[in-house]
Amino acid sequence: MKYEKIIIVWMLCLFAGVTKADEWKDDFSNAEQSKTAWVGDWKHFAINKQEQLQSQVSEASESTLLHTSTCAINAEWQCWVRISGTCSAYNQVRFYIALDGEDIYSNGYYVQIGGRNKNITLHKQQVGENKILIENTNRLKIMDNEASTLRIRVTRNDDGVFHLFSWIEGKDSTWMEEGQWFEPIVESQYSALYVKNSKTRGYDFYFDNIHVRGDQQHATIDTETTNEKASVELVSENLSPNHDGWEDQLCLQYVVPNEDYIATCAVYSTNGLLVKQVCHQLPLLESGNICWDGTTTSGNTAQIGVYVLYIELHNKSTHDTLRQRMAVSLTL
Repeated sequence: MKYEKIIIVWMLCLFAGVTKADEWKDDFSNAEQSKTAWVGDWKHFAINKQEQLQSQVSEASESTLLHTSTCAINAEWQCWVRISGTCSAYNQVRFYIALDGEDIYSNGYYVQIGGRNKNITLHKQQVGENKILIENTNRLKIMDNEASTLRIRVTRNDDGVFHLFSWIEGKDSTWMEEGQWFEPIVESQYSALYVKNSKTRGYDFYFDNIHVRGDQQHATIDTETTNEKASVELVSENLSPNHDGWEDQLCLQYVVPNEDYIATCAVYSTNGLLVKQVCHQLPLLESGNICWDGTTTSGNTAQIGVYVLYIELHNKSTHDTLRQRMAVSLTL
């Protein structure tokens, strides 16, 4: 029992929202340095005489370069982009601001420039699904001309809110905000540049002046509350998923003042790895339960031990937020 208490205290310290600063930039003025920092399809890119990264292919293709990056919160991502022709579903670029793996189809977030709607959008990519988080419907077809040069800027503050900005040369006189979106947890190991081009457009995409800075979000945002009317508590700190009818699920009882709230709940191991995403941005009633059945992401029963349960209740209208982390025990 004494050992278990020490583990619980240590875990709660681990999940206290510890952050690690990261900053990097590349203006492609040093070709050798850039080719060391970025990995991927270098046969499809070159650094031109203007010291810009330029696509270099003669056939239809999809090309990617990856750069290590842990920025996720209190963060800012900037990139200069030029497209020498009309955008389409077959001619577009993406600036991946956060990827949790080296595979371009890993979970992550990216800004798409072009595409079918010929505009600028922020996307979330997760488990093979793609969701548009920010799209300004007043800016549809803004890339519908023969050439576009623009700057992209994305920020995410310590409340977890993304803001997407763009500045198109010859069209905008200042930064234009495309929109904002709340995401409670963002993990990142890489940023990336991606080009999709048709056969005749393989030399028409350029990048420059990339600057990324921010903190690494360690598993969860720290426990805090900005709304005393929202509350959540454990029915029991113990879970015994052996199907005997006793503590087969571990439940959280919540109470919120209105139905504008959404919930995100996740379970983590002692070394900070995600065990199970119980729910993500789940719409809430004014009261109810959120339960973990003791299974992992793969559907197997988790091992006996101590875990950290993280819960966040967020009001979509006011951005009031309740965040809590709790140590729980799994036995059989």
